[in-house]
Amino acid sequence: MSSQVPAVIAKIVSQTQKLTYGENQIANYVIHNPEFITSNTITAIANEIGVSETSINRFCKKVGFKGFIDFKIAFAQDAFYREMQSKKKERREINAIDALALDYNELILNTSALVTEEQLHRVVDILKNSRKIYLFGLFDSYLAAIALKNRLAIIGIMSEAISDSRAMKIAASQCNSEDVIIAFSRSGSSKEIVDGVTIAQTNQAKTIAITCYYDSPITENADVDIIVPDKISVNNSALMSNHITFLFVVDLIMGVFISSDKSYLKKKLDSEAVMSRDQSITNYFL
Repeated sequence: MSSQVPAVIAKIVSQTQKLTYGENQIANYVIHNPEFITSNTITAIANEIGVSETSINRFCKKVGFKGFIDFKIAFAQDAFYREMQSKKKERREINAIDALALDYNELILNTSALVTEEQLHRVVDILKNSRKIYLFGLFDSYLAAIALKNRLAIIGIMSEAISDSRAMKIAASQCNSEDVIIAFSRSGSSKEIVDGVTIAQTNQAKTIAITCYYDSPITENADVDIIVPDKISVNNSALMSNHITFLFVVDLIMGVFISSDKSYLKKKLDSEAVMSRDQSITNYFL
């Protein structure tokens, strides 16, 4: 643990007198194990301390946060800024490359704090049991949809990525309860995507929202909503891709797929071997 006391820990220490015995147990563990808090789920933390998840959420609210997710994000931000300040002291200033790298690092850390294993497993279960999979996205968000389409294809799961508003409506109108729509939308309120998702939900299709905002039209009735941090939360947002956190979620989803069934790993390796062989042949003749 750093010799510099993080702001969140300092806040907890200042309130220990008003905490119950059980809450002080949680506080004591948090103070001495900040790295474990930032890298684990609420379930893992509850099991480690020997308390319920409800107790941890109650503790987080009592020390001034909306819940565990907000509390964990604050921890991740503390770690980021301590690292950045340390780098500043070492080099006196951060160049443009380091500054952008640190912003990307912050977004990834905050995404890992927001996304839970339970959400990822739910997404994977829905995809495994779906007849058709449609991936909606516009502009940069469409790049994430394409990335997921390609990654799913490598493990033998076919899907369709759509960016045209009319094509979204047509696909959604043909959905039923066996189908799923994954909607990538930074704002969660793009009319083209909202219209498609609404039609799909009317037809009883399952919907998964991946967006930056909780209170948005596409999360309202979604079966799973995965919230990622908006890039505007960091200093160099104008220079950053909108879909970087979406791509991280795509990687997380694929990680759960592969870890859940060895056959997916075999398909992935077989597909990559075929692509590698084709690439070698192409390069040889070129």
